[in-house]
Amino acid sequence: MKDKYGREIEYMRISIMDRCNLRCQYCMPEGISLVPMEHILTFEEIELVCQAAAELGICKLKITGGEPLVRLGCPELIGRLKRFQELSR
Repeated sequence: MKDKYGREIEYMRISIMDRCNLRCQYCMPEGISLVPMEHILTFEEIELVCQAAAELGICKLKITGGEPLVRLGCPELIGRLKRFQELSR
């Protein structure tokens, strides 16, 4: 996949959480309100986005968002997302 400047894009960051147990100023400055869980992508929706990205040539994913491991099931999600690396090769 290429951006509008012709640069090759092969990685994507995807935020799976807006909560963090550290509350540092970098990602949780004062005045930031949490997003209700029903507005955060489900794991199935994240998988669909990552599958589409892999089909476009994205071969690396960075899981971000607050502290991703705070979200229940994060390790299982990462295991499921690893299969998309094979699609992009």
